[in-house]
Amino acid sequence: MKTLFNIKKILVVGVAFWFLGCDAVLDEEPVGLIGTDFFYQNENDALAALNAVYADLKNGNGYYRQTFLSNLFGASDQGTPNAGRHGSFRRGTIENTDPNLPLLWTEIYIGIKDANNVIARVPEIPVMDEELRNRVLGEAKFLRALNYFNLVRCWGEVPLRLTPVKPGEPGLPKSPITDIYASIIDDLKFAAEHCWGFNEVRNGYSNNIGRVTKASAHAMLAKVYIQIASSKRTASEGILGNARYTAMPESAQTYYQLAKEQCDLVLGQSGYALVTNLTEWIALFDAKNGNNAEMLFEIQGSSIVEQGTAVSNLFSPRNAGLSGGGFGGTNAFMPTFINSNMDKTDIRFQNSIIKEFTDETTKHVLNTTSTGYLRTNIKTGAALSVLTRVFTSKYIDRDATTEYTSQQNWHVIRLADVYLMRAEALAEISGTPSAAEPDLNALRSRVGMPNFNTSGMSMDTFRTALLRERSAELSVEGHRFFDITRMGVYDQLCRAAYGNADGARQPEDYTWPIPLVESSANENID
Repeated sequence: MKTLFNIKKILVVGVAFWFLGCDAVLDEEPVGLIGTDFFYQNENDALAALNAVYADLKNGNGYYRQTFLSNLFGASDQGTPNAGRHGSFRRGTIENTDPNLPLLWTEIYIGIKDANNVIARVPEIPVMDEELRNRVLGEAKFLRALNYFNLVRCWGEVPLRLTPVKPGEPGLPKSPITDIYASIIDDLKFAAEHCWGFNEVRNGYSNNIGRVTKASAHAMLAKVYIQIASSKRTASEGILGNARYTAMPESAQTYYQLAKEQCDLVLGQSGYALVTNLTEWIALFDAKNGNNAEMLFEIQGSSIVEQGTAVSNLFSPRNAGLSGGGFGGTNAFMPTFINSNMDKTDIRFQNSIIKEFTDETTKHVLNTTSTGYLRTNIKTGAALSVLTRVFTSKYIDRDATTEYTSQQNWHVIRLADVYLMRAEALAEISGTPSAAEPDLNALRSRVGMPNFNTSGMSMDTFRTALLRERSAELSVEGHRFFDITRMGVYDQLCRAAYGNADGARQPEDYTWPIPLVESSANENID
């Protein structure tokens, strides 16, 4: 289902807010230049302002609409994005002048600013249904937490602003990750308590499909805890890129236990379920099957102009009828990643890559090793050189007309990740790989794969195998960079994929530099 909100433009103190409404028709309605104190007068104002925070996730090209997705792919070991634009991510040579960083940084903080306004102003609305008020606050806090979670994972220490900016207020210094994570956890706990269930109706108000739910909040909180747990564990084992996590107040084992508990809570929620066979698993990624029962929170795509994202063009071959017109094929798997860092025989990998496509002049057929495409000139039939990359099929949208009219959703977190996180947590808590088998096999059995066998596995061997499970199940969904950094194998796996020259990763490469334009404008950022 692709329709969830209508889009309106609201100007508040000269800044454009975008929010989503109840139907699928684009409607731009300038409300005028009004101060936030005057704007929050009733529940409609509260919902409009909240919908602006959702829209901030994809309003500009820096965040989930485009650049962030390629940043994450390029910074991982999966492949080679456009060398001209993301070569520094591929080589681990990102500098504070990199053009891919400023817009992303700005758009995340715009989302935080708008969330802060909702969180500060909605409690002041005099007459409003209290359950709806708390739901609005819960959703705003989830979105603020998601924004800060992306910031702390990508940049480490960043400015932490939790209240609306006052006129003339100076920029904030960087906060330690302990403070940032404390805020993230508090926000997600509130969201888990006050957000509603999937499509739930209370007091005549509906929790529209596409909004945050209780399950979304519990799942994101589990992801936060597993990030902290594994990063702290690997830091204690000498991974300097994760050294900042040694300051987190609890033990790694405690965070694993907290992650497991949150996963349990997700799996107790109604409205979500694993598919039951391979055909259904493949259909999870159909362009017209967004917000299905395995998806916990997604960035909403749309075929309507200015409401879609570039996800199909970023991950599908150009001019092949599999995405919109314009640019394409930015991100693809490299043969060395396929051969070295994942199990290419995994059914899930084999059924989530494009086997054959044709562009304007050339037919492409996947080779027998699943590492590239045999190419044939359509007009002459002549064999051409092999295209040594492989495209995912997860984001195909044959109905897209331009780069930004893909109705494909971006899967921020889905149910399979919850099973994978709980499997990881159970093994780490017990020190026994076999504890992970039930959850891993729940995912494998639904696609007809044999059981995951941990017999004779050490914990180190298990962790390597787990990363391969995560790669096969969650490929090209934005998790890989975070997985291989938190697990402390960033240098090892990038070297395996890219070689020692391009693949070497130093501790400072575990996070990105704050954009120069930001540090220059904010004298309090050292």
